[in-house]
Amino acid sequence: MGSVDALDVRTMAATTAGSRSARRRPPAPALRPLIINYTGFHTEFTAPRRRLELPTGCVTLVFSFTEGLWVSRTENLAAAQLRPAARAMISGPRTVPAIGVHAGVVHGLEVNMTPQGCYRLFGVPMWHFEDAHVDLVEVLGRQGHHLTERLQALPSWTERFALLDALFCARLDAGPSGAPEVTGALSGLWADTRSLTRVSAATGWSARTVRARFREQVGLSPKAMARVFRLQHALRLLAAGTAAAQVAAVCGYHDQAHLSREVKAMTGLPPSRFVLLRGGLAPGSVLDRMRGRVSSVMLTG
Repeated sequence: MGSVDALDVRTMAATTAGSRSARRRPPAPALRPLIINYTGFHTEFTAPRRRLELPTGCVTLVFSFTEGLWVSRTENLAAAQLRPAARAMISGPRTVPAIGVHAGVVHGLEVNMTPQGCYRLFGVPMWHFEDAHVDLVEVLGRQGHHLTERLQALPSWTERFALLDALFCARLDAGPSGAPEVTGALSGLWADTRSLTRVSAATGWSARTVRARFREQVGLSPKAMARVFRLQHALRLLAAGTAAAQVAAVCGYHDQAHLSREVKAMTGLPPSRFVLLRGGLAPGSVLDRMRGRVSSVMLTG
């Protein structure tokens, strides 16, 4: 979808097999430390589509206005067991890929947010979202039960985004505030994934407390988040055409074999297959959920 998160973006891709349109906007200013963007999408293709969703370290809430979306989370793509997706579904940070399949037509809206944004807005420990696609009803109860229908009934993306702004702004004071030490640690790990020990020590907490706070407010351990961030840096370089040996050296893998094992374990694809399927698209391309990260590839077959 669109590659610019700070502006109102419309994209349209058309092929002989169908078309895809998207509308992307940032949230209200008060929400921007927590929510990365809103994206409304409408895709019409004549054949089923299989999309591989990669670990990004972020949280995605998807509202589906159409039936027929199936999802799975697995490191073994060939053995993925698909199940029907909820009409409103939250997917938290993870270290393995997910697969989404639809029959060709899909219409809906997604909200991409930081883990601490999800923690604050929904007031649920983030470990609740680990290795699961969670129905929004489990989190918001009655308030979440008819939200998809309310969004779908509105006549424009602008009004849908405004409804979400109102809902999330009203919840700003309802949930717990994230610890600034966790926020700082996440920023430090993104800047340098090899600084895990230093970043953890900078919190002033014991190693046990750091792990507990991350599980509560992020959903993954500091080590797991460092793996995800390192993967993202590696995928960005691979997608740009950088040789695998150079990527391994730059990103701090022991060697090229280590890079290959990690990419396969966390995406289900060897690096060469990822590069082929990615097709030269830069981070933040029409396939990606947010600027600067590689979130998706289309699967063939």
